[in-house]
Amino acid sequence: YFQSRSYVGLFGVVLLMALVIVYSFIYGSYYSASYSGLSVLWFLAAASTSSYSLLCTGWGGYNNYSFLSSVRCAFGSVSFEACFMCVVIFCALCSCSYNLIDFYYNCWLSLLLFPLIYVLFLICILCETNRTPFDYGEAESELVSG
Repeated sequence: YFQSRSYVGLFGVVLLMALVIVYSFIYGSYYSASYSGLSVLWFLAAASTSSYSLLCTGWGGYNNYSFLSSVRCAFGSVSFEACFMCVVIFCALCSCSYNLIDFYYNCWLSLLLFPLIYVLFLICILCETNRTPFDYGEAESELVSG
């Protein structure tokens, strides 16, 4: 019914590639002299676009199951990102800076003071990388294929 759905799926893939390039710029500027003081916020802004790429690739798949799976993955990604952003902003407030260098040097103290935040941070990173307990996309494909 929509002939341009393949372009939407292609846009999702291009958005993921652009996300990789933005991550490269964020971490590349981390090691250079022209470093931004708001790099943690830039990282959070770049990480929040992954759910849009999931929705675009699912919509462009010409399959109802792929679209429903992408909606489920996107909603899971948004809920995991909300928890991840709260933990990262809490650690940034504890280090009194939104700079990744200050975050790196001062975060070990907050890990000793707040061990529950550290466990929550590890779970959020596990959710963001779509590893074994949180791999919705892989679980959906296994359910569909039998």
